[in-house]
Amino acid sequence: MMTKTALITGASSGIGRGTAIKLASEGWNILAHGRREDALKETLDLVKDAGGSGSYFTAEMGDMDDVAALAEWATQSGKLDALVHCAAKFSYGLVSTDRFEDWDNSIDQVLRATIRITAHVLPSIKATEGAIVYICGPTSWLGWKNHSIHCSLRHAQVGFAKALFEEVREDGVRVTLVHPGFVNTPAVNDKGKDRSKMIQLEDISHMISTAIALPNTTCVTEFTLRPQRTPYV
Repeated sequence: MMTKTALITGASSGIGRGTAIKLASEGWNILAHGRREDALKETLDLVKDAGGSGSYFTAEMGDMDDVAALAEWATQSGKLDALVHCAAKFSYGLVSTDRFEDWDNSIDQVLRATIRITAHVLPSIKATEGAIVYICGPTSWLGWKNHSIHCSLRHAQVGFAKALFEEVREDGVRVTLVHPGFVNTPAVNDKGKDRSKMIQLEDISHMISTAIALPNTTCVTEFTLRPQRTPYV
């Protein structure tokens, strides 16, 4: 059986790292992306400890030349079995002309990067009848105060993913949207919250792995994960 390969963006920590470890435990070769080389090296050590293999590539998702270089590196063999896109930028604040630069950076890192990395790797994913997974969240269907730009970008990301599935389903490519609630990662503010009651990395990575591993007679197009018990204390 040939080893399968997954490109995981944002693999230096959190959901990306958790997914890398989970897939590695199932024998996958992991192509780990991130911005911090030291953290990516830690991820690769954990990948190898879990029984998988892998390598890493540093790139800024807001730089379209970097995104193209990342995709070229990931598809150099011509085939890719999965893209798990976890990398993103969070934007918080009121609508104001003072925010234009931050918004432009957010548009590049969240939406433009999603579209570009997908387009670059899609031929290789089609070659394996593989899977694409996007990590989104409740801001993709809700409107939260002080989150107007982040919400708009997540809404757009979901629209892109849903339309993409209709384009590639006959090619055997699965497209899955994942909407997690509070996940126990370093990026989550735990003030007033109990981390033990959050979704654990093992939980969400298990679900992502399951969606990817399904036979391509079916596709989990979208799923939402919420903590079983409220993490607020």
